[in-house]
Amino acid sequence: MRVLAAAACAVLLGGCAAKPFEYRPHTDIPPGPGMLTGAAGAFSLRPAETLAPRDADEHREFREWREWKRQQGKGEASPSRP
Repeated sequence: MRVLAAAACAVLLGGCAAKPFEYRPHTDIPPGPGMLTGAAGAFSLRPAETLAPRDADEHREFREWREWKRQQGKGEASPSRP
């Protein structure tokens, strides 16, 4: 009986030391960066901080390559789509 009373007192005293917490429903989005959003707070397939700045020469080279690919495709019969 004394053991039961001592355990009850320990539980009561232990409950007094508990800190209150802020309730937030499980459907709310918690604040702060997420696993997929990162520090920016938004999902991005190509984050701006990892991209190199583009210049006019790179764009000109891309246009030349695209035109070259078109010329390559004109000489060959294009495959039929299933």
